[in-house]
Amino acid sequence: MSIGVFYPTLNVYGGAEFVTSVIVNALAEANYDVLLFTNETVDQNKARKYFGNRIHNSAKIIVKKSTFQARGLLDFYQTMVRTYALKSKCRTWIDVYSNCIFPWTNVCYVHFPFLNHFLFRENFPYLKDRHIIPVGTIPYVFFEKNLVDYDKKLILANSHYTANEIERFSGRNAKVLYPPVPSAFYEDNEESLLRNPREDLVVTISRFGYNKDLEKIPRIALLTDSHIRFAIVGRVHYQNALLSLQKTVRELGLSERVKFYPDISRQDMKAILKKAKIYLHAMVGEHFGISIVEAMAMGCIPLVHDSGGAKEFVPECYRYKDIRDAAEKVEKNTRRWNTAEASRMIHIAYRFREGNFASQFLRVFEKYLEAG
Repeated sequence: MSIGVFYPTLNVYGGAEFVTSVIVNALAEANYDVLLFTNETVDQNKARKYFGNRIHNSAKIIVKKSTFQARGLLDFYQTMVRTYALKSKCRTWIDVYSNCIFPWTNVCYVHFPFLNHFLFRENFPYLKDRHIIPVGTIPYVFFEKNLVDYDKKLILANSHYTANEIERFSGRNAKVLYPPVPSAFYEDNEESLLRNPREDLVVTISRFGYNKDLEKIPRIALLTDSHIRFAIVGRVHYQNALLSLQKTVRELGLSERVKFYPDISRQDMKAILKKAKIYLHAMVGEHFGISIVEAMAMGCIPLVHDSGGAKEFVPECYRYKDIRDAAEKVEKNTRRWNTAEASRMIHIAYRFREGNFASQFLRVFEKYLEAG
């Protein structure tokens, strides 16, 4: 039985891309005939470097180049048309990209639902946001709400938070399957990791974009003791977002305490985390937060906003309500960091190893096929 999996590119090395690669490899290792549809050739050497694994040799990679910019309005409708056409090449279709449930999709892994209260009022179709992308997708919203037979689909969500959003605005149940963290991000020798000297360093990992709440980091730093340093690490998604943050840091006189590490390697990221005591996540309503788990696997104490999917695995004592609360928790936990608590965070992170995700996905997927 042929199974098609769609994702535009696996050369970005983020969480959704890794979910796709693990699904493809899990199916291939279970001897399914897997077709990976993508917009560009997969760089297998970089995939091994960043994810720890190449795409399985038995998976057939089919490259269909894209015309429009990813995540734009035109790309949205292009994805609809292309996935409909590609579905004819396989019996079962898995979509890990669109966050939408097309009629021809069998399995959809939703990172966060397109139909949700951030874009649409409950009394559809009155919009909260009048930007072109939400307005331009009204035809699709009508299409999904009225023409999709959800009963014949397997809908997977990356957290209970996401699953609740799906149920609230689509009225459908989704099975929760937490996303994986690459095994390469875990250390085999926990004792050696915990012996690593730690500094009064707070790390944040995020894309440099406009929806990650990174502007809170300098404001939190300003409320903490001057000996505590901050590092902001991540891919540059929008250059202007990075420049704006750097300007804010200079204006607040924090240039010696808040440093930026754009587009560094996975190895350099791990080296920074191994030195840090605290991982600070800025985003409110994070859908899951793979970078939080990665930091916990390195022995960092996670501090996250008391919202979203992160609440499902970060202990309550490490969740903050506002900027002042975050600053107080940064200072307190910098003083109190110890190997016993760091070890507890590491063992929470073990739940999300890619092997666990692969076996859970196969179990749910094969049960879905049997019921079909």
